[in-house]
Amino acid sequence: MSDLERTISKVIQKASQGFRVILLNGQRQVGKSTSLKNISKKSKRIYVSLDNMKFRQLAKIDPELFFYSKTLHL
Repeated sequence: MSDLERTISKVIQKASQGFRVILLNGQRQVGKSTSLKNISKKSKRIYVSLDNMKFRQLAKIDPELFFYSKTLHL
C-alpha cells in the first residue's frame, strides 16, 4: 500500500500546481480519502468531502458559499 500512496501523492501534488480543485474518484476502500487527508495536512490545501448530504446540497445550490464556508472552517 505504501508504494501506491507514494505514487498517487506525487501525481496529486503535481496536479495541485496547476489546478485549484482536484477530484479523486475510484473504487471503494482503496485509500482515496486517506491519501488526500494526508496530503492536505502537509500543504495549504483543504480536504473537502461531499459524502455529507448537507454539504453536497450546499455545493450544488451555492458553490461559492460552500467553498467560502470551508475556508473559514464553519
